[in-house]
Amino acid sequence: MLRTETAIQELKVHIARRLSEYGIRPGKGQAGTVEISLLPAAERIFKAHWTGYRIVYPNPLIFMRASLNDGSFWSEGYISPDQPSWVLVFRKDPHPVRGTGGARPDDKFASDESVETAHAFRQEQVEEGLVPDEEVIRYEDFDLATDAIDQLFNYTSFYSLKAVSTSWEDFGYVTDEDIEWSDQEVPVERPAIDDAMEESLKKSDILWLTPDTDPMRRPLACWFVYNNKDKRIFVLSGEPQQLIPYAANVRSAHVVLRWKGRDARMAEFDADVRTITAADKEEFEEIARQLVSERESVRDPDEHVASWMRDGVILELIPRA
Repeated sequence: MLRTETAIQELKVHIARRLSEYGIRPGKGQAGTVEISLLPAAERIFKAHWTGYRIVYPNPLIFMRASLNDGSFWSEGYISPDQPSWVLVFRKDPHPVRGTGGARPDDKFASDESVETAHAFRQEQVEEGLVPDEEVIRYEDFDLATDAIDQLFNYTSFYSLKAVSTSWEDFGYVTDEDIEWSDQEVPVERPAIDDAMEESLKKSDILWLTPDTDPMRRPLACWFVYNNKDKRIFVLSGEPQQLIPYAANVRSAHVVLRWKGRDARMAEFDADVRTITAADKEEFEEIARQLVSERESVRDPDEHVASWMRDGVILELIPRA
């Protein structure tokens, strides 16, 4: 039991860091809220297409729910220190063309009429309380609980916040009394990219990255892309001339920026690292398009993106305070 309590505490610290990085403040947010609870056990039943799933946690776990205030989208995280963790992303009121989510009739919903009929059938079940009024749009299990925490924020950003054009800065967080977590455990501000660092990012064509996966702590010269609008930094590992050791396992790195065309150091910082793989297909492809636009003499951008999706990992560098 002591081991479980220690592991739970470590997971709370990991969640606290993510809340800080995304700028999520205590209390209910203007756009939505992250709820964090410590549960003695949990069970969840959901349906993906026409397949039912039942996940059961007989031991203590952290439950997280990130939901928009209008109830249109929400994410659930079942974060366990001793069995695989699950992250689920839902939306309310599934679109009719996606079928019912209920028992599958003989037809394949090939006509507009059958789609309308199937949707009406589902609505009857929802009103009778036989099925929940929800559609799962992403679900995945993780061996590492910390990966599940990271991906809950990741998937919420991509599938929920992006759908309604809001951001984490409009979210708040609340905890229940069982988790014994004071607001002081979470810094209230996400580390900002200051003017000097932003100027360095704009004037540098490569950065020197020292990942925590390299025991020799050797800096690697990497080309990168800086999204000025969103203040986000991305590095690709996936080309013969740019392979970062054990890229999918990188969690932190030291970064040095040098002046373009000169061997002059401009800025340096430590960063937390969020990894994005082809499992996150839509986000990976979107960022890969930004990366490929920075490559010179690329004749076939689609081929580059497809190659990176087969073999590559994208690292997002999040500067620490």
